[in-house]
Amino acid sequence: MNLRINLLLLSTVLVLSYGCEKVENEEDKINDKTKGYQEAFNKHDAKTLASFFVDDGIYTNPESGNPIQGKANIEQAFEDQFKGTGNAKIDVKVNTITFPSKENAIQVGTFLIKQPGQEPVESAFKAYFEKKDGKWLIVEIREIDIADAPNQYQHLKDLEWLVGNWIDADDDVEINSTFSWDKSKNFLYDNFSVVTEGTLELEGLQIIGWDPIEKKIRSWIFDSDGGFGDATWMKKDNHWVVETAQTLADGSRASSISVYTPIDANSYTWESTGREVGGKILPDIAPMKIIKS
Repeated sequence: MNLRINLLLLSTVLVLSYGCEKVENEEDKINDKTKGYQEAFNKHDAKTLASFFVDDGIYTNPESGNPIQGKANIEQAFEDQFKGTGNAKIDVKVNTITFPSKENAIQVGTFLIKQPGQEPVESAFKAYFEKKDGKWLIVEIREIDIADAPNQYQHLKDLEWLVGNWIDADDDVEINSTFSWDKSKNFLYDNFSVVTEGTLELEGLQIIGWDPIEKKIRSWIFDSDGGFGDATWMKKDNHWVVETAQTLADGSRASSISVYTPIDANSYTWESTGREVGGKILPDIAPMKIIKS
């Protein structure tokens, strides 16, 4: 009985392995076609590009959005395109290939179009392949421009003076803040810590960004005690007024109004008013000088 089960399992594994090898082999064939497509494009060989399509193949131009059908029309479209793009080159990146059936495949990826003296342009594509007489040919390519996400730096650049390491210290307590941009300058990060008599008491993160719906600068605060909150930032003359509402780790609510006033490239003052925790009013904090370290 065990021998029969083992033989059955072995035959199943062999069938699955053979199936995977066949799929991988077909993927390789399609990827070879894709490499040939890239090489033909980079040589500006419109005729060879058109040969990768079935006779009634379709190519959708991302600029016009209009489908172009038939090898002759596709060849002409590429010739016209090459006349207007100079020495344009493409890099093709394949993300996935799926097989709805033995004779059909769908390839998804991106084109990176590069022209001398210009920023590269990226577009996404979906290519439908059909296997005819043992060869994979393109039935249709749909290409869509990938629009750049709007950059919010223009709304946050007035806070760039905060970038760097800042320290406020006395004999017992040291507060450190490090402000830095994310890679796209869409957010400003503030990593902060509070050290009391050499012991780390609290650390956290504040993320400052632009709210495109409310049309204002906002921030979100998280600390190692489990508290969190959000704030709005408003520039008034040479000051930044920050209204903060927080939920502390024990569930109580807190609020305050902080004022940041730049002095020079290496210092600013910070003060806090309207401080309230759990319904209890707390004293204001007078202006304190913060130094860049």
